Amino acid sequence: MTLLERLKIETRPAHDRIEAAIDLDRRIASRDAYRDLLSRFYGFHRAWESDAADVARDHSFFRSRCKTQLLEKDLAALGLEPEEIEALPQCSPLMPLPAPEAVLGSMYVVEGSTLGGAIIAREVERKLGLTAETGCAYFRSYGRETAAMWKSFGAVLLEASSPEADDLIVASAQKTFDVMHDWLCEAR
Repeated sequence: MTLLERLKIETRPAHDRIEAAIDLDRRIASRDAYRDLLSRFYGFHRAWESDAADVARDHSFFRSRCKTQLLEKDLAALGLEPEEIEALPQCSPLMPLPAPEAVLGSMYVVEGSTLGGAIIAREVERKLGLTAETGCAYFRSYGRETAAMWKSFGAVLLEASSPEADDLIVASAQKTFDVMHDWLCEAR
């Protein structure tokens, strides 16, 4: 079994739990609800990206996948001023990221969410009329490059895989799902 297959199997319950709890239909039913959801994602990404950047092995690879700027763009398009965005609460406590392998496990969750983001983006456009330019850049993040970005992330995971690293990667992914669940569902 590859590391990617193991991650998919072992994090499935956590993935299903967050998907069920987030109540996406309600959170994209209005511009205000959608802005609140993006504010929560912003609070997670801003804190996580700051912590993970310090530990990531390949800084340019990591930075090319950061989403905070997309969320800032969306929140501004939805009427928040820069100082209001800056003042939004940040996720705390985060999952421990003691090694680059833990960052990869955490990235599995964040990168995986971009796959679902394309589906969410279509719903946001249908219900709220928002595009990447008018408030839905985060969910469209990689645009047409989503599959290629996921494939390149999978290659990095494969390269990092070893019997010692795999347990840490999987545990970090599971903990990231838990932290993200608690953070996103706290303000429901």
